[in-house]
Amino acid sequence: MGYGRYIAVRAVNAFVVLLIALLIASTAFNALHEKQLWSEIYEAAQNRVREILKTGPPPNKTTEELYWEIVSELSARYGLNQPLVVRILNATWNTLILNLGEARLSYPQFGHTRDVRTVILNAMARTALLFTTAQVIVIAVGLFLGLQAARRVGGILDRFISFIAMLSASMPMFWLAMVMIWIFHYVLDLFPPVAWEYIPGEIKANPLSLFAWYVHHMTIPLMTIIIVGFGGIAWITRNIAIGTLQEDFIYTARAKGVPENKVIYGHLLRAISPPVTTMSALSIVASLFGAIISEQVFQWPGMGRLYYTALYNGDTKIVIADTFMFVLLFVIVKFILDATYGILDPRIKASK
Repeated sequence: MGYGRYIAVRAVNAFVVLLIALLIASTAFNALHEKQLWSEIYEAAQNRVREILKTGPPPNKTTEELYWEIVSELSARYGLNQPLVVRILNATWNTLILNLGEARLSYPQFGHTRDVRTVILNAMARTALLFTTAQVIVIAVGLFLGLQAARRVGGILDRFISFIAMLSASMPMFWLAMVMIWIFHYVLDLFPPVAWEYIPGEIKANPLSLFAWYVHHMTIPLMTIIIVGFGGIAWITRNIAIGTLQEDFIYTARAKGVPENKVIYGHLLRAISPPVTTMSALSIVASLFGAIISEQVFQWPGMGRLYYTALYNGDTKIVIADTFMFVLLFVIVKFILDATYGILDPRIKASK
């Protein structure tokens, strides 16, 4: 009963957070969206008036009366004759049920369609291909180095991790990206400066050639993201592990003669798994939305570049859908983490 109530409360909290975030986004962009919509209505009304006048003016109606009659009809069709609160709630509901509609502009790099849902999913898939892949490597390397540094506090590796964490945390990714492109393309001529470009048909037809093409083009971005990210993960893991290594169960395991690797990767890693899992899961979710400036430098058509382009062009449907997807994934992962902690922590199971 206690755990079921815990899950129900967490589920309600997650839905409320999602709804509030979406309502704020819909309210913030409502004025701009409706301004664009009115412009489209006025233009459509003018075009329809011209078409009608080609066959002769309608009886008992002036051109102006006909024009405003069409404007009134179109505004009612789009719901602009309803109160402001109702319009905002309708926009929030449509986004919540993924009725995202069509984008104001076309985005050829993300598919030859204006369907917002298709555009968002294409952009997210490409971002996951680069940034999420890099983040998984960052987490694996950071965990390994952090655990090794915790074993020998004050050693060479520990001091190296401390220096790298401070350096990478203060290093802008887009700046390092430009340096890496200069070194590996313009100096060494090993990899292309553009991470995404047209893929020839013969390469698409061969899975091995396609894999090699992606590896060749993604090497510079992957190295950049890994260099910037692994130091922070290693430093956080190292600090978490140091405290746990002072616990009695670690001393007991070592006193019993348990091999050191089993102590580190069995006892220690299991004990610090909750904070490490949280850190890893949230960083992976964040990676699904790319990086606005870095994607411009890499010429990678992902979520960050799409968000920037949509903001620049005032495409409110893309911006709201992008925001909704980020909040949705974050809330889902947070709920899964809460449910996992509820299973692992007996105090939650026993709570009323």
